[in-house]
Amino acid sequence: MKKIFFLLLFSVFLCKSASSQVLIALLFGDKLNSDKLEFGLMAGPTMTDITGIDSKLDPGINFGLYFSFKLNDRFYFHPEAIPKLSFGAKGIEPYSTADAEMDSLFTNASVKRDIKAIGLPLLIRYRLVGRFFVEAGPQVNLTMKVKDVFETKINDNKLTYENRITDQFNRFDVGGVLGISYKILPSKQSITLGLRYYGGFSDIMKTASGRQSNSAWMLNVYIPIGVKNKTNTSKEN
Repeated sequence: MKKIFFLLLFSVFLCKSASSQVLIALLFGDKLNSDKLEFGLMAGPTMTDITGIDSKLDPGINFGLYFSFKLNDRFYFHPEAIPKLSFGAKGIEPYSTADAEMDSLFTNASVKRDIKAIGLPLLIRYRLVGRFFVEAGPQVNLTMKVKDVFETKINDNKLTYENRITDQFNRFDVGGVLGISYKILPSKQSITLGLRYYGGFSDIMKTASGRQSNSAWMLNVYIPIGVKNKTNTSKEN
């Protein structure tokens, strides 16, 4: 278990690119996978929104590492480390940028809020029947970067403006996860498909009035790394 938590923390705080995630999985996959533990890569698209404001769902993508520790025939401890985690929303009403000339250009603009974070879900999975699982648990996110992208058209020409607002957001975001997953084949080498919902409990903004929270629908693909099936060989005449 010490190796698991060390690798979780290592991947969260040191790995910020997909290539680093793949390298860690290849290096540690065959050492960590066992009868009781499955380790691998996870990735998938996400549709995110922000509660408390008038906005629309925004597509993104997540990428990270996962562990699935078998507690018994029904229960699994399933922590994940997601250094590439996307939140945000689009279709937000434009606001003042404190620049009168800039405000005049983007009066009719649409604003897309892009939130980059590092996520640490700590989930319990329960096997319902066969290879179907349900999962639930807390998730802690570390907000790394936030920007608003203003977009409009002037004389059929696209005009954009980026406003970095990371300092207006709280550093930590805490929420809950509820989902379902399905392992395609009985083999441990098989990939798993999962659908989950994340709902934030905490207020993500420091300065805005009212309460704003992250929310997201995530479709994840789990790919075991370094798994070798045990086979028995025999000769038949």
